[in-house]
Formats: sequence, structure tokens, C-alpha cells
Amino acid sequence: MSPAPSAPKKKTKPSTTTSTKPERKRRAKESAAPRAIAAEQVDQNVAGPALGARIRARLGPGGARSLMLATRIGSMVVSGLAGYVVAMFAAVTVVPNVFLMVATGTGIGPASPLETQLAHWLAPSLFLIGLIFVLVLVVVRWLWRAQRRLSEKVRRALLGEEVDR
Repeated sequence: MSPAPSAPKKKTKPSTTTSTKPERKRRAKESAAPRAIAAEQVDQNVAGPALGARIRARLGPGGARSLMLATRIGSMVVSGLAGYVVAMFAAVTVVPNVFLMVATGTGIGPASPLETQLAHWLAPSLFLIGLIFVLVLVVVRWLWRAQRRLSEKVRRALLGEEVDR
């Protein structure tokens, strides 16, 4: 009698990766552990690591510096565009309305003598426009300072620096 034929053995492909299946499972458990700890901390209302620390951990020092540079450039562009919009609004809308307001309020028109136009119409209009110019400068300066404070906070958070007090 001949022995019973055995089931053919399955051929296994050699693994192209260097890690074995148990090693991959161990890595997956290790990467899941910090997520589980963070979830427990949220459930217990315990503060986890700061956002800057999590970003540094994920991106590394070079990535954190790149993100910092991108946020600084982005905030500068947004601040500049907001200043431009404020200045254009003042130049296109507010200044012509000031001239019209002063002209209708004084009743002085182009037919009046030049001295009367200068004294009662042009001088007050230029004074008000000067005030509007200063107001626009104050707003643009405030926007720029707010952008600088925000980018400094981002820099400290992403680079992990302490606040000097």
C-alpha cells in the first residue's frame, strides 16, 4: 500500500520587508498606546501635551521651523492685505465723502472766490483727511503689531521656548 497523498503545501512568498508580522503588530500596539493615553487624559479632563509639542513630535525640528516660517509669512501677507483694504476703503469711499460733506455744509462752490474756498472748504477738508490718514496709519500699525505678537507666540510654541518674564 502506498501512503495517502498529503495536501500540497502552500508556497509562501519571501517577505520583501525586513520586519516580521509579530514585529509589525508590536509597533502598531506601541503607536496605539500614546493615542489611548491621550484619550484617557481627555476623558479625565487632564491636559495633554501642548499643541506645539505635539506638532514638534510629529514633524520634527525641521518641519516645525518650516511650519513656523509658513505661518509668519502667511500672517504678514494677511496683515498687509488687510492694511491695503483699509487704506483703499478710506481713499475711495471716505475721502470723497468728506469733501462732499464739507462742500454741502459750507455752501461754498467753485464759483466762490479762491480765498473763501481755501478758508471755508479746502482747509477743513484737508484737516479731516489728515485725521483719516492718521487713523489709517494707527489701524495698519495695530494690525502689524497684532501679527507680530501672534507670530511670536507661534514661534515660541513650535520651537518649544519658554516665555521670558
